[in-house]
Amino acid sequence: MRLSPTHVGLLLTGLLSMNAIAQEGSTDTGSAAEYDVIEAPAITAKVEKIKQSALIEIAAAGDKLVAVGAHGNIIHRESDGNTWQQASVPTSVLLTSVQFFNEQIGWATGHHGVLLKTKDGGKSWQRVLDGFRLLDLEIAFYKQQVSELEQQLETAEDAEVGDLEWDLDTAKFQLETVQQAKQESGPTKPFLDIVAINKQTAIAVGAYNTIVRTDDGGQNWQLLNDRLDNPNGFHLNAITASQQQLYIAGEAGTAYRSKDSGNSWEAVAPPYQGSFFGAHFDNQDRLWVYGLRGNLFYSNDLGDSYQQVDSAVDVNLSAGFSDRDGHQWLVGNSGVIVELDTELNATEHRHPSSSVLTDIIPLQNEKIVIGRSGLMYWPARMSKEEAVITAQGAQ
Repeated sequence: MRLSPTHVGLLLTGLLSMNAIAQEGSTDTGSAAEYDVIEAPAITAKVEKIKQSALIEIAAAGDKLVAVGAHGNIIHRESDGNTWQQASVPTSVLLTSVQFFNEQIGWATGHHGVLLKTKDGGKSWQRVLDGFRLLDLEIAFYKQQVSELEQQLETAEDAEVGDLEWDLDTAKFQLETVQQAKQESGPTKPFLDIVAINKQTAIAVGAYNTIVRTDDGGQNWQLLNDRLDNPNGFHLNAITASQQQLYIAGEAGTAYRSKDSGNSWEAVAPPYQGSFFGAHFDNQDRLWVYGLRGNLFYSNDLGDSYQQVDSAVDVNLSAGFSDRDGHQWLVGNSGVIVELDTELNATEHRHPSSSVLTDIIPLQNEKIVIGRSGLMYWPARMSKEEAVITAQGAQ
């Protein structure tokens, strides 16, 4: 899931509803100073201040919680349920998602092609990929494509020549574009979501049809852009998994599925042409996808067919989860929290902050919601006066 990419990478229309909460006031100029954020560690700050700044996603690591957000900020809550601490993070880019395979091993994605890994439950993180290395991966990838297509043309039948020449021209254009980007503009592509398949394997997706995979715990990454039928290079906004089933939801109704843990992919027909911002599997392995203007769908067959559900709202929906009672909870713009019961009846709640909400996670007797105004609770733990102040800050 799911923030403001300023520049080529993320000023793209409709990228993510949460992209609206981006790093305000920043601009991408391609200068060396701008890319210092890739290697500059997150600045140590008071946890209470971080909790009130933009946070994008929150995940469970066993009985602990870990949240990521702006300026490389990562905070984690210990199992006592009361203490939040700032993690040691070797980057200060905007972080867009976080997921854990188990209580120790977790991954986070960010702007400028940054991927992070933790092996201690979110207390400390290591940078395992960044935009400069991603550019090198892309250059090697397209060079290999050009070489293979040139070899195929040498022995091609007449009927095949036209298509191969088209593919070769496309590969050469992509190679020149990436080489120019490395020389002039630098890293511009954000990663937007990640899923852990096992202890060693993870798949991350991002802007412009970017998808990478590691099978050795992040030491090496493979570019998989050619595995997806995405000629327009639409953004891949979210990836979710249930056992061996994976699903990617993206821009302009773009959707892909895998039934073999991401080894092969196929495009699936979208239920509508608008962008998806989030997806999750519920306790019955039913797939939920959601996005623009409150559009909400579920699928019992991994995208062969969809049923539309009335979400009762018309704002963008960005994240959600299924609780133990089989209810679906979704969050989105304007403080919207949608609850669907087992009969798929929707109830609209509004957080008094009126803030853009980008994620929600259950606690024992309440829920944490995060977004532009930081870490908050539902039901809300704030007075009317605090709600007014928070709402003004969210505008």
